[in-house]
Amino acid sequence: MAPPFFAGPKKMLVVLQISMSFPTHTLIENCVAYQLRQATEGDFAFAEALTRGNMAFYLRTHNIDWHSHLFIEHWLASENFVLHRDNTPIGIMLLSEEPDSLHICEVQIVHGYRGRGAGTCLLNTAHLLAAKRGLTQCRLWVFADNPAARLYARLGYKPVEPVAGQSAALQQMIRRV
Repeated sequence: MAPPFFAGPKKMLVVLQISMSFPTHTLIENCVAYQLRQATEGDFAFAEALTRGNMAFYLRTHNIDWHSHLFIEHWLASENFVLHRDNTPIGIMLLSEEPDSLHICEVQIVHGYRGRGAGTCLLNTAHLLAAKRGLTQCRLWVFADNPAARLYARLGYKPVEPVAGQSAALQQMIRRV
């Protein structure tokens, strides 16, 4: 599957909606200070602006254009969550379920809240969801020069050997659940 934001053929995924048996107030490691909820249509503008803003440096550095239509497709094909702190949206997570894995399509945190456990909270939530669904792994793509790759490695993600033709700027990482 192509990493997010790249033009080209893209298969649309059939996504199962999150089971309401997973209450968003469930205590997850490093999530005590945050509230997580499923995103609504009204959250789209926040999610796109946050993602576009956070990714601007990497897209510019690697000479990649932002494609709003791909983000819209991504949003429509994913399970989307918004992370709050004190009733203020501070992050998003987009997930898509695949036959044996949970693809973490996006984890984006507002700049002033990075380094405070918000990203760890979202990733631990994804790990819990994958395990509850009987999936064997979580996977994601990250720009190799993105400091978030260190967080992923700390949480047990391992780099996947690149395939022929894959951009060296991107790294796929997988974690068993």
